[in-house]
Amino acid sequence: MNKSLKFLLNHAGSSIRYRTKKEILKAIDFCEEEKLQSQILEDKLIQQFIVKQNADGWIDEDFHSEKGIETAVRVLSEKGVLSEQFPIQRMLNELERRADTFDKGCLFNVGKILDKKGFGGSQLIRATIFAYAGIENKDFIKEQIENALDKFKFILSIDRIQDITEVYKNKLIFKDAMKWPSIYDLRLLAFTKTWRSKENEKIITLSIGQLIRLSPIPDILVLKGHQLIAPASFCMHNFHPDMDAFQDKDWMMWFHRMELLSRLGVVKSIEELKEQVDFLVHILNKNDGIFKNKLSHYYFTKWGTYTGLALEKDWRTEERRICDLTFRSLLILYYSEIYEGIFHNLE
Repeated sequence: MNKSLKFLLNHAGSSIRYRTKKEILKAIDFCEEEKLQSQILEDKLIQQFIVKQNADGWIDEDFHSEKGIETAVRVLSEKGVLSEQFPIQRMLNELERRADTFDKGCLFNVGKILDKKGFGGSQLIRATIFAYAGIENKDFIKEQIENALDKFKFILSIDRIQDITEVYKNKLIFKDAMKWPSIYDLRLLAFTKTWRSKENEKIITLSIGQLIRLSPIPDILVLKGHQLIAPASFCMHNFHPDMDAFQDKDWMMWFHRMELLSRLGVVKSIEELKEQVDFLVHILNKNDGIFKNKLSHYYFTKWGTYTGLALEKDWRTEERRICDLTFRSLLILYYSEIYEGIFHNLE
């Protein structure tokens, strides 16, 4: 994939060039890192979040929204801002201190219910945000990691979706005493390391295999009293999609889900996932290592708690779109470990 790497290093913006050198090539010196970090902090979207910070570093917006702290930390981390940089460090300090903040705003009532019932709510989201920044050595994060492992382990006891669901007012809901992983559970485990014993890795691999067999998974709601609550199931419905039939938004969800699965380390052990990565490689090989498919959907470019993958400033040029999609492709290849040996330092 040298052509892909050379293309990104010659044409991409500072975030992609930094992450390619730091994350994939493992080849960046102190001076270059310092220079690129300064350039990244000048990014327009990053600056929009920084200027919203109050004296404590907090952003006075709904926590779980495209303008709040959750999206801010996600954007800064994805763009390559180091967690020790002052803006993100202040956000995380406040995030840890404000333990009661996360059940307010759009998560009022709902967040606590999802946490208590085993579907992941406010406290899972809080822990996942720290994981975005590479932090996992805090007790409240460790607790959520254990909860996430329990949810994936629970999947192994399920043979059919009908075993865990029933109908309520024409809606499919989880039966009592069920638990199920959300996109935040997948993100939390993908961005953390301490849980990775051989036993846990086997459980996760088997669980993802079971999700593949259960796919496509319908929308399932959580019932509390007479209240119907939607858990965070974005990207969690189909782990074995027909990639030939993809619409543009399907590609975004696939890129996001497959990057997380690759980071989990399960792709090399699951044939259906290897086939999906091979599909991606075929596209790259047809175009000299570049992802040229003309995708266009706001899921890629609009950053929020669920959507957003574009690190370039916009997709108004074909080159910037290609840089983003080629970079995401390389992340999947790198973390999936099924094409080991193709990444090495460029002269």
